[in-house]
Amino acid sequence: MYPSVVRMCARCSLVLVQVLVLVCPAAGYNLDQDHSLEFSGPPSSMFGYSVLLHRHKTQSWLVVGAPVANSSSNPLVQSPGVIYRCNISAESRHCHPMHAGVFLSVCGKTCEAESDHQWLGVSLSRQPGDNGGHILACGHRWKNVFYSKKDNQNNKLPNGVCYRYGNDLRHGQPIIPCYRDHQRKFGEDYGSCQAGISNFLTEDLIIMGAPGTSYWTGSVLVFNTSSRGMSVYLDDDASGAVSFGSYLGYSVGAGHFLSPATVEVVGGAPQYNQRGKVFIFTVDDNMLRVVSEVSGKELGSYFGSSVCAVDLNADGLSDLLVGAPMATGAAREEGQVHVYINQGQGMLLEAEFQLTGSNAYAARFGETIADLGDLDDDGYHDVAVGAPQEDDLKGAIYIYNGRREGISPTPSQRISGSTLGRDLRMFGQSLSSGIDIDDNGYQDVAVGAFLSDSAVVLRTRPVIQVKASLALPEQIDQGVSLCQEHKTPTVCLNVTVCFSVRSRQFRGAIDLQYNLTSDLLHKPSFPHRFYFHGNGSSNTTKGRVRARHGHLTCTTHVAYQRKDVRDIFTPVQFEVSYSLREANTIRASSKTFPPLKPILQQSAGHQNTITNQVKTSDNTIQLLENSYKKHSDQWSSKLNKSEPCEHFFLLLTPHRF
Repeated sequence: MYPSVVRMCARCSLVLVQVLVLVCPAAGYNLDQDHSLEFSGPPSSMFGYSVLLHRHKTQSWLVVGAPVANSSSNPLVQSPGVIYRCNISAESRHCHPMHAGVFLSVCGKTCEAESDHQWLGVSLSRQPGDNGGHILACGHRWKNVFYSKKDNQNNKLPNGVCYRYGNDLRHGQPIIPCYRDHQRKFGEDYGSCQAGISNFLTEDLIIMGAPGTSYWTGSVLVFNTSSRGMSVYLDDDASGAVSFGSYLGYSVGAGHFLSPATVEVVGGAPQYNQRGKVFIFTVDDNMLRVVSEVSGKELGSYFGSSVCAVDLNADGLSDLLVGAPMATGAAREEGQVHVYINQGQGMLLEAEFQLTGSNAYAARFGETIADLGDLDDDGYHDVAVGAPQEDDLKGAIYIYNGRREGISPTPSQRISGSTLGRDLRMFGQSLSSGIDIDDNGYQDVAVGAFLSDSAVVLRTRPVIQVKASLALPEQIDQGVSLCQEHKTPTVCLNVTVCFSVRSRQFRGAIDLQYNLTSDLLHKPSFPHRFYFHGNGSSNTTKGRVRARHGHLTCTTHVAYQRKDVRDIFTPVQFEVSYSLREANTIRASSKTFPPLKPILQQSAGHQNTITNQVKTSDNTIQLLENSYKKHSDQWSSKLNKSEPCEHFFLLLTPHRF
């Protein structure tokens, strides 16, 4: 910032004109809660334990895992779990089971499948892309029943199973990554790997967590759909990087950690030394190699039970969010999320703060973390964090916005299960985004609430970017009275308020209500030096304008100077504040969904200074600074998304005698 230079003498002044963009607090944001869509499953099925938004051609689907549901197509199997697909585009909110074929009976030379209580639906993922792609659904408790002649008994090996569905969601192809012929011991190698407790898909990689591998040391399994090769991480005694009982693979993900052109795999080990650790791997031939790692600090926090690779600051590299849902602060198990910003080449710098939600007792904040894409149209990816046990198991989710520095430390929005008007329980246990279900240009969000056998889809409101400005004359000669006030010549000036509007998709008209205020810095012992109305007492005026995309809309107001001005040294500050009142959409976003009211963008601001020198003569009022501020049509306490503010100042200079 350049300093303002003021040199005062008896009859003249030299001042710098300074346009200063400041930062002002703002309010909540643009996931709509008034038009949420709820889907229900069979009672006591844990419907909603996992959720996934999916799109194929013109159809939008909500895919939901119910891991203890009974299967109507396999009635002899006890509670194998069912994957449901719910047509979001249809007026009815019915969900139907997805066909996985007859559950595996014979799976190899020394394998007999047991699908009872396999927990199909414990995890779901989808290939990236807005229109189609495979999805993966897993059941980590699927068992291989191996008969041992030596022991004369059946050994049940919980290998785990996944089903890969095409983009039409019609048929599932089984994948059993941990099965090995003649494997007989429960904990040894892959015998109890429980593959699929977590899974993640990229364009050509199927990533599955297997936390039971090698006596619960854990592993991450990566299948390349192009080369048909399998890469695994198996810790050996020589390296000892992962200790017994670490549960590596409890969570998995992938991102661009070394460069924007490469893909690395993430694996969480929440039981590593009882403090937790997260590993980043490169995929080399048939092996995964550790290139980076971050460690938890608190015993029993379950650091690494959830991970999310997301580019928060739009630099092309993935940053890392790590959940520690059992972290304990002032209460117990409030939970937190650790933030790591990528410095390049996989070097991760931990932020000085953690995301903590409301610090509520036993909230389990950080149980799930989801990349929402650019939810608010500011160029940075945003994330959602689930706290499913908050508010006596009703649950809540929190929205955090990415920014140039990484991520805002406080949420822009909190949505609780209780505020949606339904008896939702464990709301926030699962999250999914990446699909625009109503074609309004913004990705929407699905949230699971499995304890009430429910799932909810929240639509995203369009974002309007409004730029406001105030125009004032550079100087006013106090010796010239251009206006008549009560038939008396009066010094006055025109104050012009202008608005310009831009939006990614929204093309309707918006109505803005604004308040224009003069002389905010006046001394309490003196009256306001400028007023707008004819009674000489009001320093504020209101206005309403209808603004349209791509057009500059301006309104001019006349400000009158009082006759008895005594304070000529304090700058005169003009301020305009505005809010969005109504929106008239040109078209509905979809035949199925009513259009949502847009909301003003509340992007994080940073300070800019532009300085221009203006010479002044005697008898002048001079512009010093200008600014504006905006307010959302919603308010939320403790949420500090930042907004730019600008202030207009006038300096009164004494008349020459």
